[in-house]
Amino acid sequence: MHLRSWVALLLGGLAAPAAVGQVLLEQRALLLDDSRLPREAALDRLQQVRFAFREAQADAGEWPVWTRAYGQRGSWDGGLERHGEGVVLGLDRPLGGQWIGGGLLSLSRSRLDADDGAASSDDAHVGLYAATRIYNQLGFKLGALYGQHRLDGGSDHARARSWQLFGESSFALDFRDFTLEPFAGLALVHLDSGALRHAGLRLAAADEEAGYLTLGWRLAAPWYWQQRKWVGRASLALRQDLGSDRLDGEATSSGGATLQLQGREFERSSLRLDLGLDHELRDDLYLGITYAGQYADDARDNALAARLSLKF
Repeated sequence: MHLRSWVALLLGGLAAPAAVGQVLLEQRALLLDDSRLPREAALDRLQQVRFAFREAQADAGEWPVWTRAYGQRGSWDGGLERHGEGVVLGLDRPLGGQWIGGGLLSLSRSRLDADDGAASSDDAHVGLYAATRIYNQLGFKLGALYGQHRLDGGSDHARARSWQLFGESSFALDFRDFTLEPFAGLALVHLDSGALRHAGLRLAAADEEAGYLTLGWRLAAPWYWQQRKWVGRASLALRQDLGSDRLDGEATSSGGATLQLQGREFERSSLRLDLGLDHELRDDLYLGITYAGQYADDARDNALAARLSLKF
């Protein structure tokens, strides 16, 4: 065999495990990014019950519960795709004054497909959230979430845990027929991921941290049709990832070789567009639908969600 053939065989043998390892690193990176889904559900719920053109507050003895179901699809240049779906269930109560607080449970599943392999995760989050208003214009939201994740790399499973703290401040500019609201949000996420084996490669356990800053404007406007209220909502924001644009990792091949891996370089800045429509079916029953789009130079992510809130 010629020297060139030996070199090609050697490089091919090293490239295959490295490609597998990169898919697993991409899964961790997107797990950090997907931490926004239950967080956004909590923030959206607080917006609908405490801020512009909000739902009617629960009366004494009433318990308001809400649920949200969503599906999403993301794609990146180079053949990387992500699909996911989930459901969120929450309950909240007025806490006195302008405060409202509650808790949620979120269950979701996501799948990552790349040219060199695939990976998936089953995720569960529990958390608490709260919000208040000061002088009816200055608003604050905050929350904390804990997550358990089951990662599937194809031939093995691993466990991961996540913690996140998040908050948002806003200032309402109220007009007769609509409200404009500049807002700023910050989220801090920590991911503790176990080791994972796939296709003869073992990716070492690692701790990852990320931060996300969001700056934007919201618009909300109500109208009445057949004596029932409709509320249209829209927001446009810049989302900035404050962490690294790619993850690093160490892996061991079935032959005992140690590989230093580097994941895909993801865009740190993206434009976020949200559109929503809420409808008051009855005094105690609301239905809503939302679209969320996230756009970067080499990435697109789209999600649709339906929500239902009921007081009983």
